[in-house]
Amino acid sequence: MSLSDKYIKIGDLIEILGVSRSTIYKWVSEGYFPEPVHFGDARKNSTMRWVQQEVDNWLEDRPRKKTDE
Repeated sequence: MSLSDKYIKIGDLIEILGVSRSTIYKWVSEGYFPEPVHFGDARKNSTMRWVQQEVDNWLEDRPRKKTDE
């Protein structure tokens, strides 16, 4: 993480990925999706954001279902 990183809010992830908030948190807990960055005390109600580059890498690397046409 660096000062030049760009961050994504949970609402934007929901829109981009087309999944629910609970699905994103489930994926994070299962190690399937990148961990968020906590701004503030993670034990309290801190602000969380995802590093844009990590999400972009995840999107590029995830398996895609192939279909025969």
